Amino acid sequence: MAESLNSDVGLGEFTALPADVNNAAEGEAYSSATKSGNIFCKIEIAGNAVTASRTEGYEEWTSLNTMDVLDITRQTNPNPTQDKKASGRVIVKNTPLLIPHEKSSVDITQALLDGSDCTIYVTRLGHFKGEQRKPIEEYVFTNCEIQRVIDKGDMIMVVYRASKVTKTVNAYDIDGTGTGSSEFTYDIALNKAE
Repeated sequence: MAESLNSDVGLGEFTALPADVNNAAEGEAYSSATKSGNIFCKIEIAGNAVTASRTEGYEEWTSLNTMDVLDITRQTNPNPTQDKKASGRVIVKNTPLLIPHEKSSVDITQALLDGSDCTIYVTRLGHFKGEQRKPIEEYVFTNCEIQRVIDKGDMIMVVYRASKVTKTVNAYDIDGTGTGSSEFTYDIALNKAE
């Protein structure tokens, strides 16, 4: 029966892998594989981190399940021939964060209800030489107000408004040695770069 099925689907003679094949991931075989989420988020309310995880080095962070972190546009006068480019305004949209529904959801909802100031951190990690986690992109949103909280099963969506955003991009060589970084800070309230 198996021979008939194999020939019917074009496999010809199929043999199983030998039982002694080592299926363990060693060395560089899975250097880009991850054991946890690549993007983490930390929410501080009145200076206290309310998010948490079991990931070493990121105990005050939680996994972020959205890829959109920063949505920033520049809107100018609809007629660019009138040389009104200086009248343009940068708009940073209130990007929703989707995080696990944990005990922090009560603190986050309370911050919405009482208008507490928050600071939100987001980092995207890179993996070098297997397990070496290093931040590739880092975002800091300061003087935030939680605008909306939506329970979504085992996740919670948090929408916030920030007054200032800082983005840092870090560069590394293949071994994970830092080769430099670049950064910008934009004050949304004052509509200007720092």
